[in-house]
Amino acid sequence: MKRLLVDIPKLLKEESLESIDCEYLYHEGANRGVFSIVEIAEFGAYCRECKESFCIEACPKDALEHTKTNMILRHNMRCVGCKSCALACPFGTIFPETINYISQKCDFCLNQLRDDPDYVPLCAKTAPNDSLTMIDIDEDDPNNNIYLVGSRMAVKTHHWRNKVGKTNK
Repeated sequence: MKRLLVDIPKLLKEESLESIDCEYLYHEGANRGVFSIVEIAEFGAYCRECKESFCIEACPKDALEHTKTNMILRHNMRCVGCKSCALACPFGTIFPETINYISQKCDFCLNQLRDDPDYVPLCAKTAPNDSLTMIDIDEDDPNNNIYLVGSRMAVKTHHWRNKVGKTNK
């Protein structure tokens, strides 16, 4: 399956994420979709999936919850951007700069990909250093530090699961 690959080390080396364009209708004029991509990628790659999730307990608006795969999901419409979750995380894996008050979403250009399986989204075309690319991948590839996050994204980064000998669920 084609997925958007987010190479976090390459992406974080960039001076500004604003140089990455987005064609999503509601992001016209200013790209904000890449911030939701970064948030999802970081939650998927770095969250330790604690059984007692202090980040969830610290949220005054119940904006965080566990998904079926135990990953943390932030409901942007509930979040007030107070960053209590980032302060409560004992591992420091919720980065305050990715918790924005304004809701942005990436739709992964699903309509375009449905119509044309070889379609390459504008973010992947304009991302420097191939930090965002489209790849065919159906399972984690720990040898290359590539891990699946959800049904449409893969993340390339050093993953904590690899260090502690756990496999992705």
